[in-house]
Amino acid sequence: MDLPIGLIDIELSTPPTELVGDTAVVQLRPEQGRPPAAVLKVARGPLRAAELRTQRRVLAELAIHQGLDEEWRELLPRILAFDERTDATVSVESYRPGMDLAEVLARHPNRFEELTAAALSAIAPLHRRTATFVVVDNVCLLRRWVIEPLAALRDLCRRLEPGLVSEVDWLGTMLRQALVGWRMPVSWTHGDYTPGNVRVAGARGPVTGIVNWGGARPGQPALIDEYLMILTASCQVERADLGAVVTERLRAGGLSDRERNALHAAHDRADADIGDRSPMNERIDERVAILLTWLNHVVDLWRKCATHPNHHIWWATNMAPVLDAVAAWQGFDVSSARAPAGRGAASGAAIATSPPVEDAAQAPGNQADG
Repeated sequence: MDLPIGLIDIELSTPPTELVGDTAVVQLRPEQGRPPAAVLKVARGPLRAAELRTQRRVLAELAIHQGLDEEWRELLPRILAFDERTDATVSVESYRPGMDLAEVLARHPNRFEELTAAALSAIAPLHRRTATFVVVDNVCLLRRWVIEPLAALRDLCRRLEPGLVSEVDWLGTMLRQALVGWRMPVSWTHGDYTPGNVRVAGARGPVTGIVNWGGARPGQPALIDEYLMILTASCQVERADLGAVVTERLRAGGLSDRERNALHAAHDRADADIGDRSPMNERIDERVAILLTWLNHVVDLWRKCATHPNHHIWWATNMAPVLDAVAAWQGFDVSSARAPAGRGAASGAAIATSPPVEDAAQAPGNQADG
């Protein structure tokens, strides 16, 4: 990157052009009017600083992962400079060209299926080439994906709306019953795979970048990246909060037709890429996948915004409606959540678009963080 060494300090002394939580994000340009050459991120709190450190480590690990090729790595930013200061953690990364998918969806909601399928296809190589299939048969897996997030949600519920604690407990019982004994792929995941973290060339794609890797981890359910993209893309085009979208899908019995079409289109592309050698032989109820995704995402969001002055409003729009819908879902039958592979049933959508590969169990880097 051919930028003056003092430019970073100059930018640090000026008001940020964008503030996301406690992280200022500034585009660095060699000259006025020229395209950005890099992105400067300045984290001023311990939580955001930890995210920048995690992103640096994750990008370094993915850069040398044997299962990933250079073509896919071109979608990722590169860390150009990193500095731990007394008042801030500073990261400079390469600029990924294009537009935020969120912006494109807002302008072209009619292209939801095509653009969402493109985003799902873009992340699929990461899931597929770092995958290991596990059977959820021990408390360690459930602790990471269900028990710990539920404990955080229960504590939050006791503080803000104690009357819904029983709904949180029911949610936990339902998820544990649905997931125990399930065979699912775990892999590296982005962790915050939303339209705001995907770059596209335009209204017809293609995907030009996947950014903001501070929440990435190995050994996570691949479905969470996929369902989070689908649900948050719907939030974008429907101009609705995540809680409203999730509540509507739970009451409707699963994904909307266009969401399911995008998921299947990405699945078809992944099957074609590897010749569909070993298709999934089990599917998961879409409502279970939606709830698992929602639970992990909102608990992570709450960790980042717990001190926000409008957290009561955030709870009322994103948390309470979903728990009310869960309370109404008393007729859930675990046996109905398991169906043979197939694409006709609304409640039998694929647990992930990334099918198994022959050497998936040997792929390195799949153990969850301690």
